[in-house]
Amino acid sequence: MAKIVLSLDGVLIKEIKLNKERFTIGRRPGNDLQIDNLAVSGEHAVLIMQGSNVLIEDLNSTNGTKVNHHDIQKERLKEGDEILVGKHILRYYSEKPTDNTDFEKTMMMGRPPVMAKPAPPSPAAAADIPPPAPAAPPVQPLAAQPQAAPAAPAQPDVLPQQLGVIKVLSGANTGKELELNKKLTTLGKTGVQVAVITKRPQGYFLTHVEGEHHPTVNKKEIGVHAHLLQEKDIIELLGIEMTFFYRS
Repeated sequence: MAKIVLSLDGVLIKEIKLNKERFTIGRRPGNDLQIDNLAVSGEHAVLIMQGSNVLIEDLNSTNGTKVNHHDIQKERLKEGDEILVGKHILRYYSEKPTDNTDFEKTMMMGRPPVMAKPAPPSPAAAADIPPPAPAAPPVQPLAAQPQAAPAAPAQPDVLPQQLGVIKVLSGANTGKELELNKKLTTLGKTGVQVAVITKRPQGYFLTHVEGEHHPTVNKKEIGVHAHLLQEKDIIELLGIEMTFFYRS
């Protein structure tokens, strides 16, 4: 079943399944998706299901509707299209089976429909997880400079040239890497366990979206709030272990 993922300023709000022929979007309460924001018209746009296709149509809204940064009146949606309604972003996913070997789609579609609670990794699998990189020794001040007081630990500064990457450590996709070059990357299987990684100025954040069990980071379940990923964190989702790191 097709779906849209709603976000604002890079923060995931919710995921909505498109389970009817006409799905209206607007500020008024009668819409299937109500977005209570003055930039959104009362009846702003409608999603129309036509067989295997999904169309987006602007309903003569005040601020218009954009698909991939282009103003549209009516357009057929493609996998991953970004719809801009006011200041909110809706990303479209068809969730149709595909032979595409793109890693993210494999992560979304390649798991069995029912899954028991993930078992802890075996000692052999744990041995394959790379240990955290040793911390670099502190830089000594120059002789001519006074000794500075030790600074409090700071959150990692994500420079523009740093790109987040996750690498699979277990399962059928072991060794594969996924560059997190989009604002929002969805991982998991709908109906079982889904999480998203959002790219923000402060870094990359992992958020639980769907499923009884939350993803774990370094063997601890994340909560309901977005979790800031650190270099060499070990993520477990759908029983698959991945490591997060930055690529310059």
